[in-house]
Amino acid sequence: MEKILPIVITGILILSGLGVAAFTTNVSFKSMMSIKHESTSVLFSSQPIQLEKDGFIALEMDGATTQLLEPNRPVLPIYVKTYEIPFGSANIQITCTPRDIGMTSLTKEVIPARIAPLSQMSENMAYVKDSSVYGSAAFYPDSWSSYDLGAGRNENDQEVTFVKVVCYPVRYSPLNNVVDYAGGFEISLMYDAPTTQPKTLGDSYDMVVIAPQAFQTTLQPLIDHKNAKGVKTLFKSTEDIINQYTGADPPEQVKLFIKDAYDMWGIRYVLLVGGLKGYINMHDKDTSSAGYSAWWVPVRYANIIFSDENMSLPSVIADQYYGCLYNATGGFDSWDSNHDGIYAAMGLPGVANDTFDLYSEVAIGRLPVTTIRELAIVVNKIIAYEQSSPEDKPWYHTFISVAGKAFRDFEGKPDGEYLADLAYDETTHAIPDLQHVQVYASNRGTGGLVPVPRDIVKAISAGAGFVDFVGHGSSISWDCIWADKNGSRLRDWTRGFGIHQFPQLSNGEALPIVVSLGCWNSLFNISIFNDYSHWSILAHFCFCWGLILQAQGGAIASLGDTCAGLGTDVGSPVGLSTELDYNFYYEIGKGSPTLGQTYSGAVQKYLAEEHIGLWEAYCIAIWQLFGDPSLRFGGYSS
Repeated sequence: MEKILPIVITGILILSGLGVAAFTTNVSFKSMMSIKHESTSVLFSSQPIQLEKDGFIALEMDGATTQLLEPNRPVLPIYVKTYEIPFGSANIQITCTPRDIGMTSLTKEVIPARIAPLSQMSENMAYVKDSSVYGSAAFYPDSWSSYDLGAGRNENDQEVTFVKVVCYPVRYSPLNNVVDYAGGFEISLMYDAPTTQPKTLGDSYDMVVIAPQAFQTTLQPLIDHKNAKGVKTLFKSTEDIINQYTGADPPEQVKLFIKDAYDMWGIRYVLLVGGLKGYINMHDKDTSSAGYSAWWVPVRYANIIFSDENMSLPSVIADQYYGCLYNATGGFDSWDSNHDGIYAAMGLPGVANDTFDLYSEVAIGRLPVTTIRELAIVVNKIIAYEQSSPEDKPWYHTFISVAGKAFRDFEGKPDGEYLADLAYDETTHAIPDLQHVQVYASNRGTGGLVPVPRDIVKAISAGAGFVDFVGHGSSISWDCIWADKNGSRLRDWTRGFGIHQFPQLSNGEALPIVVSLGCWNSLFNISIFNDYSHWSILAHFCFCWGLILQAQGGAIASLGDTCAGLGTDVGSPVGLSTELDYNFYYEIGKGSPTLGQTYSGAVQKYLAEEHIGLWEAYCIAIWQLFGDPSLRFGGYSS
């Protein structure tokens, strides 16, 4: 089916007089204000299209930008528009008026969203219907639109306020089995913009390295290297931060320092250096929201709770917390908006939800080392990687995809292979001569590489700039399903790749950036004998971090989830956790030069294009970057 885009007309007017306040900020630098108005007309080309799927109706609408995905509730097309307005704007007023409203009857119920941890998804997973929606005649959603506000740095490196409007062109009444639909929307945004620019951020430093004092000597060669490459970098010890800053707990003390460093020095990157202090039976949490006694650098746990009939997941590690410094009002974004001491609460029974901002001002990366020996390995890797250019690294122009079936087939391919091909295609926009090594489950019987330990070791040991794992996982392993199987039996799985095979890697200094799509692959609060080892063998490091720790090869940086990644089977496989994976390579293809800029850009793209509910916020919070956020892809030219 040919996709027809909506007709979008946007205008901006400078007005005089006073607007009606719908949202008031208290930014201190606000002085004289200028009232501005932006408008967008969205016209859809047809009424909803009904497609049969698994005994339900799947609804599509030409011109919708994405889908509303709430577990066990109807999947509906939506349209998302995000505006960027000056940071410090006040009296923000948004209207979104539907036009040409019609009604149509359905032949069957609208399909509910099946959302589950990637580790549990299978073709046999049952559909569950939320009775509060499917048992009601009320229209879902209950309004034609919604909006949210946030603050962060945009792709032009400017601090802005993001205004996101979500239009619901299709609303469903389950008991009546009808939908109301809109032929278009008129969006109006009015706000008071400052006529004077906010205070200019300093430019004294680009990056701050936060680590215990005991690590400073080992880190100094990396800091010197960064400064020599023009990345102005300084060291700040965790001990000094805890002594100098007052906050609700140690993670907040660290975040308050980062905010000051951003305001005073204009930093763009923060490298957190330090994980758990030991390998055996470490007690990683001091409260439900923080770990610090057993940590070299504190961690924030977000209380975004995933729970279903099969599992209830605990609060999740979320280093993204440290990068989100301001909220839309211009105030400090604590992630504890109701001051109850339970941070980033969403979906926690008996606890009020927090309002918090996922847009970042600075890019956060972590090296969760336990010992100076581990730190020395990683420091040497980063320096060696950046000493030469991409042109001096023939292996950098290789992209390895390791994938099979994660859940289903899509457009004639196993969905994992479809996603991995998309990632490669996006990366070629920046590296046109990129070679593609496909370690695919569908290669079985062809003589090609397949996702078994031997072939994965062989591919990575030859060297690559990028490795993309798409499938399932645990804290210590990654796996996927053979292309012609459904994952219901043990022999349906390929056997993948685990930390006990890492010592077999022999790629030396030909180090890739690894993105791993699989549950718990970046769960870095594990230690031997604690509760987080997640299957198979005892370990003190997780899959993604363990790749970086390898002294004779492995990876230069990695990204993965600190808890269970989420997926859905309705529509494109690009959604929830998989969308962040895709966005990362999209940002590389756009030409983002550094690891942290690409990571932050991927999150920002996700925020700008999706309705952010509990599950979307969860997927962002658990997406962890291990590595130097200022790392330049391929290194520097001599």
